[in-house]
Amino acid sequence: MKNIFGTLAAAGLVLSALPASASELEANCESYAEANGTDPSGCSCLADTADAAVAEELSTVETEADLEMLSDTAKAAIQACWPDA
Repeated sequence: MKNIFGTLAAAGLVLSALPASASELEANCESYAEANGTDPSGCSCLADTADAAVAEELSTVETEADLEMLSDTAKAAIQACWPDA
């Protein structure tokens, strides 16, 4: 699970505000990844996979400790989009 947390942080899912749509979730993910030189490969998948509750949950992540506190649903969405993490 620790690799998933690292990948989530690396993929830029630390969002400053709740995305209004899947495309905004994807764009936020990609922008953060680009700005931080991290892996955006799962961003479109996450945008397709994450429901509103997961997107809201991801918008609150600021630290690795926050990642550890994610629900199983959010962790499953991440694992589905970054399976090699």
